[in-house]
Amino acid sequence: VPAARKHTEGQNTQGGVEQLAGGMGRVHERKISFGQIARTMTKMNNDRGNRATWMKVLLMTGMGMAFQSHAQTQGFRMGLALDPNVSWMNSRDFEHTTDGGRAHFGYQFMADILFAETYAIGTGVNVFRTGSSVEYWEPTTDSTLSRVSRNFNNQYVELPVTFKLRTKEIGYTTYYGKFGCGLGLNTRREAEEIRYVGFERSGDTWDPVEDAVVPSPDLISGDFASLFRASMIVGLGFERRIAGTTALMVGFTYNNSLFSTHKDQTVVKEDVSGVPRFGGDGPLTTEMLGHDSFLAMTVGVVF
Repeated sequence: VPAARKHTEGQNTQGGVEQLAGGMGRVHERKISFGQIARTMTKMNNDRGNRATWMKVLLMTGMGMAFQSHAQTQGFRMGLALDPNVSWMNSRDFEHTTDGGRAHFGYQFMADILFAETYAIGTGVNVFRTGSSVEYWEPTTDSTLSRVSRNFNNQYVELPVTFKLRTKEIGYTTYYGKFGCGLGLNTRREAEEIRYVGFERSGDTWDPVEDAVVPSPDLISGDFASLFRASMIVGLGFERRIAGTTALMVGFTYNNSLFSTHKDQTVVKEDVSGVPRFGGDGPLTTEMLGHDSFLAMTVGVVF
């Protein structure tokens, strides 16, 4: 019996040792599995980070390409141009007469704000001269009337705002039309004036002056023109691409003043033959009303 008990205890001891060894092996296997999992997760995180980095790069590249495409169709275009024009005066009171047109010169800085390939808002700074000759009768004193001839030469700095319609490029050429308005500031008011006495009062009658002396013209400047000039602008033209976005621009613009150019000027009413009209108290007068207009040819370079 003691021998059998010892044999049984030996078997139990050996089995325990084997179980302990097996458990340690499984623990080692678990350690290996956990290490492999950790390395795998680290690799996956690195791969995920690389994918995220590449996704960011691709996203930024796409945004850059989209922005570049957007900048090509929407953005700014600027240019410089010369603006010779032919200007004339218009009588709105029908009591003074105008005498044809006069050539002037101007220049401008142009800026187009494109919000689509074929639509833009045009603005900039225009500097130009305008005016031509007018003739009228003016009461000089209580007993004299003077015949006045003025050749206006006013200078304005204008800020235009126009809506511009553009075609897509046909060959190397883009055609455009524009319509809008402008606000100008009168920076120089001058005129060449000829003034002489044409009628004198004798009692209750007014008689023309015989052999009136016509003097040489005098250059005058004064507060005889409005400080501000609101205008309507209509134009058309084309741009011929030279290289890249640089283009030669040629166009024609009609610019018409909306309000009277004259300020605090009194004229005598005339009959159909141009003779002053008189009433019981003297010559019949009215406020001088008229405006200027011009047609300009624009030649410039757009960048």
